[in-house]
Amino acid sequence: MNTQELIDKGINEKIIKFNDDKTRITYCLHNKSKNFKTEEIVQAEAYLKLIFEYNYPKENINLFVPVKMGADNREADIVVYKDAKHHAPLIVVECKKQEVSNAEYNQSIAQAFSYAVTLGAEYVWATSGANNSYYQVSSIYPQQRIDISDIPELNKPVKKYKYFKGNLEIIGQDELTTKFKQAHNALWAGGELDP
Repeated sequence: MNTQELIDKGINEKIIKFNDDKTRITYCLHNKSKNFKTEEIVQAEAYLKLIFEYNYPKENINLFVPVKMGADNREADIVVYKDAKHHAPLIVVECKKQEVSNAEYNQSIAQAFSYAVTLGAEYVWATSGANNSYYQVSSIYPQQRIDISDIPELNKPVKKYKYFKGNLEIIGQDELTTKFKQAHNALWAGGELDP
């Protein structure tokens, strides 16, 4: 499903709602409202994908989860739990706006890992909408990043491959343009060739 289809389905099933001018999104189950700009667009899409594509019950998902990191209090964007009582974290999702630089995106991966290790989650998904990175957290070496093809669907193992013959995904013009902009920015950081 593309972003608009996910949003329409989320509205129809009363999972999310918007104010009249669509500048604020409300996550109905959590009764939390946010400005619907940049990073929040990516977060709403990831949240709805977890429900509609990965089949996690909305009751097993929490948003804006407080995480104590030493003396600091931080906030994980999305945490998926194994249970509706939120006792056993499974997946930590960190969202960044689509136009994020490679350095900021890599920082979000490290941030998600810190949250996952602190909370005891098994998987990490970092996303900017256009870029997605999936990892399994090692139980023996928690800071070690184990690349995986995707996060698991509910009650299913991690797929060995995300794309295979007969399962190609068609992307829209906006997503393709974003990918080209990211490639351009990576090559020409500040007008200079980035080694």
